[in-house]
Amino acid sequence: MNDALVSQKLLNEILTLVAVKLNVDADTLSADTDLFAAGLDSITLMGFVAFWRSAGHQVDFATLAHEPRANAWVRHLSLPLTPSAHTQGSINNKLTTRKPTQHNEPFALAPMQYAYWLGRDPKQPLGGVSAHLYTEFQRRIDTTNGHSINPERLSSALRKLAERHPSLRLKVTTDGKQLHLPVEQVIPLKVNDLRKTTTEKANEQLDATRHLYSSQMLNIEAGEVLAAALSLLPDGSSRLHLDVDMIAADAVSYRTLLRELALLYENIDTVLPPLVATYRDFREASEKRWPTVKETDGKWWHDRLSELPEGPQLPLNNSPYSHPQTTRRHFYFSPELRSQLYAQCLQRGLTPAAVLATVLAETLAGWSSEPRFLLNVPLFLRPMGNQDLSGVVGDFSSSVMLDVDLSGRDAFHERAKHVQHRLHQDVTHAEYNGVQVLRDLGRLKGRQVIAPVVFTSALNLGELFDPAVRRVFGDPIWIISQGPQVLLDTQVTELDDGLLLNWDCREDAFVDGVLDVMFTFFRQSVEALAATEVAWSNCLADALPTERVRPQVTCYAPTLQNKPAAAPRTPIERAVASVWCAVIGGDGNNIHQNLFAAGGDSVLANTLVAQLREIFGVAALDMQRLFNSPTIAGLAEVISTSGDPEHIAHIATIYCEIMALDDEALIAEFDEAAS
Repeated sequence: MNDALVSQKLLNEILTLVAVKLNVDADTLSADTDLFAAGLDSITLMGFVAFWRSAGHQVDFATLAHEPRANAWVRHLSLPLTPSAHTQGSINNKLTTRKPTQHNEPFALAPMQYAYWLGRDPKQPLGGVSAHLYTEFQRRIDTTNGHSINPERLSSALRKLAERHPSLRLKVTTDGKQLHLPVEQVIPLKVNDLRKTTTEKANEQLDATRHLYSSQMLNIEAGEVLAAALSLLPDGSSRLHLDVDMIAADAVSYRTLLRELALLYENIDTVLPPLVATYRDFREASEKRWPTVKETDGKWWHDRLSELPEGPQLPLNNSPYSHPQTTRRHFYFSPELRSQLYAQCLQRGLTPAAVLATVLAETLAGWSSEPRFLLNVPLFLRPMGNQDLSGVVGDFSSSVMLDVDLSGRDAFHERAKHVQHRLHQDVTHAEYNGVQVLRDLGRLKGRQVIAPVVFTSALNLGELFDPAVRRVFGDPIWIISQGPQVLLDTQVTELDDGLLLNWDCREDAFVDGVLDVMFTFFRQSVEALAATEVAWSNCLADALPTERVRPQVTCYAPTLQNKPAAAPRTPIERAVASVWCAVIGGDGNNIHQNLFAAGGDSVLANTLVAQLREIFGVAALDMQRLFNSPTIAGLAEVISTSGDPEHIAHIATIYCEIMALDDEALIAEFDEAAS
């Protein structure tokens, strides 16, 4: 086949692939169409890059994003296929070559899953909450829908859904791993039959259920990752309460499970597309690929660590906030306003996601003590290729730490171009998760670092609720999410052909009233960009309120101030400190230093627990105990109270004596013992 035919074939393949993802006719795209302007987003392009890399093409995100046209991509994809670390270690390759495993054995949590689990600990900064999404659907009685939801049919659909998706039977073990419980594990349905109560009493019960489900932490250690309740109401209508822990299902998975639940409710014998791979397969392939990721993307981030800022310092309360309270602020962009905003973005070569992220950054800068900070940007990327994971439920999410610098007084469109360029550079190396970047940054600074403001773009993931979901369960009337170590999560999603923009906020953490003012500025700025040309050439900071609350608190967890540094005092503390230094690093002279502030991660934490258990013979020490007491002093206390104190102290003394010997003295001791 000559070069011209090869190029034409590649061009057709590219245009077809893009058209399918954008849900448009391929004939509407040409070789020189600006694909970002046509609706392509960063997440989808990342998927294309991973797909082409797995096939042996030497392409990267930044190069394709710089020239977002099919004819430019043809040039890069026409180069000879050359095996590389990316190709040889690709997720698709690992999935294709995987070996059969015992699927009842535990396997590693993904980085985001691990962060969710760790963040449940109230001792963590902004912790004590789960990452979950709670939604209520109201099915009203009308001429087209003459009956409420049937509890028996819904229970059967839930059972069938859990059988299909092992992640809905996920259990987190005490040593920080996950396993999938047998298919016999069912999702219980709680039925609140309020049909014979008064409307007033029914509303009281509905409010109580909403309050409980909006802030609950499901028992993931017992395999509870989805909670469902059904309220049957006096007027014959029904309300479905659905709470999903995001440790089991990311944003794409959430759409999948809702759609399939609706289809199974309509017909329990519905034949759903077969799943050729599992979430476990993906995780095991990811673990095998991790050394390659560290050598490539990990090194790129490591080289930038010294220049990275931290999260924005916002006006927080001086008083402790030990009882998390999450609230939602939102506004809806009609299809007309959405079209106007998208047209303005298209005119300037910007993606809507980048523009909205910039508006959020401008808002934060108006109340932050520093104009430069990290914005936490989740990504929802699944490998493309022979092993189709599109219908698999699980947490495939990752994140990038977006470095935003709003110093100076640039026009908004210039700010947005800079943010988009920075985002495109960062997502090129997104396989090295933002969670790990924060841990590395904490290790460099010697304290825990978090990025508690999140920008979650679900654009191009499709409508939040499939038509079947509304047809079966009714209209969504309440949606709220929580997340550990999050002050503010700004979410953008497609709804009814328009845009829904949410702020889920840790209300208890902020100074009273400041969130309302910030949100008003955010909303007015987005509306101005959709409606007027001049807003794009203005500096948004000029429209900020003249009097604003300034940050006074610099710590995200006032109740968790570090204790003064103290050296090990007892043989047990000295022994734990010795193992700590060997595994985590440092000099071990501060028994109150937090493991994660010292740069510890899930792998190092597991290693530390394993070595301490082996030395002291303490089976009670596990990852959960470590999270509850993540310091040298805390671990020493756990060990000393988990057995005979005298015996444990004796082991610690001997261990310290051995560790104090140099190599020659140690050899002499062994020789003497052997003689």
